[in-house]
Amino acid sequence: MIKPLESNGPASVEYPFRQQFYTRPDGLKLHYVDEGQGPPVLMVHGNPSWSFLYRRLIADLRGRYRCLAPDHLGMGFSSRPGPGDYGFRLADRAADLAALMEQWQVSEPVHLLVHDWGGPIGLTWAVEHPERVASVTVMNSGVRVPGNYRLPLKLALFKTWARAGSFLAHELNLFVWGTAVFGSVRGLSPAAREGMCAPYAQRADRLAVARFVEDIPLTPGHPSCARLAETDRKLPELLAAKPLTLIWGLRDFVFNRAVFLDWQARFPEAPALALPEAGHYLLEDEPERISAYLARRLDSLTVSH
Repeated sequence: MIKPLESNGPASVEYPFRQQFYTRPDGLKLHYVDEGQGPPVLMVHGNPSWSFLYRRLIADLRGRYRCLAPDHLGMGFSSRPGPGDYGFRLADRAADLAALMEQWQVSEPVHLLVHDWGGPIGLTWAVEHPERVASVTVMNSGVRVPGNYRLPLKLALFKTWARAGSFLAHELNLFVWGTAVFGSVRGLSPAAREGMCAPYAQRADRLAVARFVEDIPLTPGHPSCARLAETDRKLPELLAAKPLTLIWGLRDFVFNRAVFLDWQARFPEAPALALPEAGHYLLEDEPERISAYLARRLDSLTVSH
C-alpha cells in the first residue's frame, strides 16, 4: 500500500475519509471508502482514477446514503501487486468487487454507479448478482464498441502498439498525466490534479495502470473478450428489471458521443443527463450539476421502493 496524499496538502482536504481495508486471502489489501448511512451507493472507478474521483459525490450523499467506493488493486491506497501476484483482468476485478460486498455485509441492494473501466467491472459483477442491485448509473463507460466507433489517437498510442503503450504508461507515466490534461474540459484544479496523479508518482505504482490498458479487449482472442461479451449479452435482462440512468460528458475523447448514443438507442427509456461542456472527468467539470441530479434520481428511486 501507499499513502499518495500529503496529510496537509490541498488534495487531502478534499479527501478527508477514513482509510479502511479488506485483506484478501493472499495478503493483498483493498482500500475503500465507507461513509454515511442509509441505502447503499456503490461507486466503481476506472483507469487511471481511484476513489478520489468520487470525493464530492461522497461528501454530498453521505448525509442520507451509505457511500462505498473501493480502490482497485494497484490503484489509490490499495496494495501494489507485482506481475506474478495478481491477474489484472476483468474477471479478477469483478471477483474483488464480489469479495468486498461480502466484507461490507450489505443487507440491501445497492445503487451501482460506474465510470470508465469501472463499467465493465461493476456491470460484470451486477449481471452475476442481479438480486444485489437496486439501480445502475453509467457515466462515460461502456461494455461494447459501437459500429461507428473509432479508437481515438490518444488511446491508440497506448493500445495499438502494446510494447510502446506499456512503456509510455508504466515507465513514463504518460497515461496518468495525459488523462489529467485531456480528461477535463475546464482543466483540473491543482488539488484535483495532485489527487488524481499522486498514487502513480513512482514506477512501481503504475503497473496496474498499464495492465488496465492492456485489458481493453479489442480483438476476439483477447483474454477478457469472452467475459465482457457475456456481460453485454446479459445486460438487457438486468436493465429490464433495474432502473438505468445515464450521465455523460459529451466531450470525452474516449467514451464519446457515439458511445452515449449507443446506450440511448439500446435503452431508450433511461433518463439521461448530457453535459455538452464536460469531458471524461465529468465529475471535475460539472460536480454540482451531477451531484444534484444524481441525488434527485436516487431519492426518487428510494421512495419508489
